[in-house]
Amino acid sequence: MLFIMPVVLIVISSLMQEFGWSSLTKDPSIQVLFVDNDHDSLGLKIKDGFDGSDVFEVVDSLNHLPLTIESAKQAVKKGDYLIAIVVPKGATSTMRANVRLSVAKTLAGFGLGNPMLFDGITLRDSVDVTIFFDPTVKKTFKNALISSVRENYYKFQTDWVFRTFNQEIALQMPMYKPPKEAFNEILHFREVFPSYREVELIPNATQHNVPAWTIFAMFFIVIPLTQSLIQEREGGSLFRLLTMPVPYMTLLLGKVGVYLVVCLVQTVAMLLAGILLLPLFGLPMLVLGDDLPGLFVMTLVVAMAAVGYGLMIGTIAKTHQQAASFGSITVIILAAIGGLWVPIYLMPPIMRDISLLSPLNWAITGYYSIFLRGGDFWLIAPQAVRLLIFAFSTVLITALYQRYKRPLNN
Repeated sequence: MLFIMPVVLIVISSLMQEFGWSSLTKDPSIQVLFVDNDHDSLGLKIKDGFDGSDVFEVVDSLNHLPLTIESAKQAVKKGDYLIAIVVPKGATSTMRANVRLSVAKTLAGFGLGNPMLFDGITLRDSVDVTIFFDPTVKKTFKNALISSVRENYYKFQTDWVFRTFNQEIALQMPMYKPPKEAFNEILHFREVFPSYREVELIPNATQHNVPAWTIFAMFFIVIPLTQSLIQEREGGSLFRLLTMPVPYMTLLLGKVGVYLVVCLVQTVAMLLAGILLLPLFGLPMLVLGDDLPGLFVMTLVVAMAAVGYGLMIGTIAKTHQQAASFGSITVIILAAIGGLWVPIYLMPPIMRDISLLSPLNWAITGYYSIFLRGGDFWLIAPQAVRLLIFAFSTVLITALYQRYKRPLNN
């Protein structure tokens, strides 16, 4: 039960969560209906901007027929698609006219006015690019989409302004030689992830569930450990052990050593399941990281904290029912608020603050540092120290309670 059931839980939980987890950790691909009534540069630039994105997939036909405003609107209205974008007819010509007018006014300020710039210009105030949204689309996503459309438009507009300036100056100043590239982007964004690896690492279902259920299994050892302690008291074994000429702490550490071995064997079984078993079900293989000594230290302090907690509950509880009920319920609560079932970054802010009080949160944070961030011992040191203090505190409480509060016959 201690070794097989946690492995089964890892497989079942990872399989159940893989689809939902992938939707959170991987970039989604959203189909966007695109109606290009412009059939000119602006429409093509906006479409190319979406095609170059990993998030959006442009759809310009339905049922082998070109999209129209009405068909796109109806598709969004029915809920078949979330977004539809309509670029109006004459959008490019309007933009060019406004750009030429702005260039003419600017050059006129330098005494370089060219009346020919105004020939054939039909001015319009603005161009309305219509976007149909499904009501279920979140506001943040709407803003992101509109920002993407605006970014593509501003790039094209800036490039056209530079080209128009160069062309008009070249016409009025024969000695002027315009550059081959009218406009170059100067500002670029470089993504850097402050970890020991050079690639972005996002926890998947395997990387979360294996350490989470490993920690949960180690802390759930409170059930057999408390039963053993209570059985020793009820059967008289504890009284006979206390008559031996050794300190009680020695007897306590003997029991701790046995259950520490059980926790370490549990961990090895769970890690092997993540490496060998989960890939057989099509799930990602668990990558242990680069610091195996750090992994061992983290596992050891988690096991010490789990065994110490079990000793404390088993010593204070008077009956099997008290120990089993209180021990199992508190472990479940600590697991829930500690981020073992629902990742911390999906919790509301108040729950994130509360989760910092759970030793199980310290444990999974330490495992994340090893599995995901490629960290060494110094990166997991804060969590390891907290767990070590927790373990020593529980053992100390156990020893003091046994010495001052617990009668030998109870």
